[in-house]
Amino acid sequence: FGIVSDTEVDKKELKILAQLAQQRGKDSSGLIQFSYESYSVYRSDYSVLDLLKEVNTDSSRLLLGHSRLITNGHSDNQPVLKEDIMLLHNGIIVNDDDLWMDLKSKREQNIDSEIITGIALDLITEGESLEFIAESILSKCRGVASCAMVFPKKGKLLLFSNNGSLYTGIKNGNFYF
Repeated sequence: FGIVSDTEVDKKELKILAQLAQQRGKDSSGLIQFSYESYSVYRSDYSVLDLLKEVNTDSSRLLLGHSRLITNGHSDNQPVLKEDIMLLHNGIIVNDDDLWMDLKSKREQNIDSEIITGIALDLITEGESLEFIAESILSKCRGVASCAMVFPKKGKLLLFSNNGSLYTGIKNGNFYF
């Protein structure tokens, strides 16, 4: 889930999104928080609502969150970070082991989601555009993927899904997913 705002993220709306996301699972959670020119990443082995209680979201203009039931990568929590790429992934990639053999990027975690950042990093290194990245990831990965990828140095957020479970909307000038 996430909110992109021109001002500050609405804490009441953020809590609603977090409650909805927590229905997916309470095993682990993570947040990516942007406040003007800086960002922070948080990971926990507990619910996203408990994590939000620990994080000062004042002045956040973009806040992305994740909550999950652990299916693999038991010691790895999201968001997944790889160089200048941050990822939140809902779903499961079943051919991640095979895909790593063809990449220049190296696997650092056990979580299947890392393959998405590995593919993206290789494509960026090869000079591919961000528009091509989502298409390429979805064509290579078998399984389910609804993703939010952040490229902080480029100032870009990329959302994509292969199962129709990624919803977006605008409310009071703020973008939600």
